[in-house]
This record gives sequence, C-alpha cells and structure tokens, in this order.
Amino acid sequence: MKISMYNASKMWYNSTITRNEKMNKKEELLIIFMEECAEAAIEASKIMRFGKGNELLESEVGDLTCMIQLLEESGMIDMANVQACADAKREKLKKWSDLNV
Repeated sequence: MKISMYNASKMWYNSTITRNEKMNKKEELLIIFMEECAEAAIEASKIMRFGKGNELLESEVGDLTCMIQLLEESGMIDMANVQACADAKREKLKKWSDLNV
C-alpha cells in the first residue's frame, strides 16, 4: 500500500501529540502547503536528473496553486501582496539571473 507524503506526515504529526490534541485547520493547511512545495521541487529535480516530461511537474504546480488559493481563502495571505512580491522577484531576476523575464 502506497502512503502519500501528506498521509505519512499527518501520521507522524498525530503520533507526536497526545490523544487530546488535534491538528487545527491552520496547521493542516500549512503542512499540506509545505508538502506540495516539496513535491513540486522533487519533480523539478527529476526533470533535471532524468529528462523526464513536464506532466508530473504540471500536476504538482496545480496542487501547489490550489494550496495557495486555500491560503488566500483562509485569510493567511493577501494576493495583492503576493503579486507585489512576485513583481519584486521578477526585477531581482532581471538583475541577478540570465533568465529572459
């Protein structure tokens, strides 16, 4: 039986707390977000290492996008601020990378 990264993390987290404690919604949202970030990074690494296709990367970026949307819906992030940060990052990349941005 294959255990997803999410289920494995949740099982570990739940095994480290007492029976009276539970992961709250904010913690659950953040841990799933972290897992999706890691999974996207893993797929990017596989493309670099093995020349693998982009389908799995697209799937993981889609999962990550969903989690970003949920962070916004929960009030944890403001997309106007996120966009401002993205714009600032683009400017840094123009200066510090060879990317055509």
